[in-house]
Amino acid sequence: MNLTIKATNTTLTPTIREFVNDKLSILERFLKPEDKVRIELEASKGDKDGLNFRVEIDIQPRGHFADAKAVDFYMAMDLVLPKIKDQLVKTKDRKISEKRRAARKFKGK
Repeated sequence: MNLTIKATNTTLTPTIREFVNDKLSILERFLKPEDKVRIELEASKGDKDGLNFRVEIDIQPRGHFADAKAVDFYMAMDLVLPKIKDQLVKTKDRKISEKRRAARKFKGK
């Protein structure tokens, strides 16, 4: 897994980097070593709803994408991880069921 973390309008502290790496360990079993994971952490000023921090995860070449807004980076990361994990699980389950369906055809039911 090739990980890129980008911080916009904020500084990327070692604490935040460590938190992101710990949280992404959940997704490692779904990812291949050649997958590129891009995480963007963005802080905006003056949002009316108070959700000033956004986390965006993009996984290529698979094409999975998720983002979330919250009052801080930690909450936004906790919101975005289930979204991306659901996408990865759905893709994995789809591939497994396709393999089983193909095996049934060759087996002859």
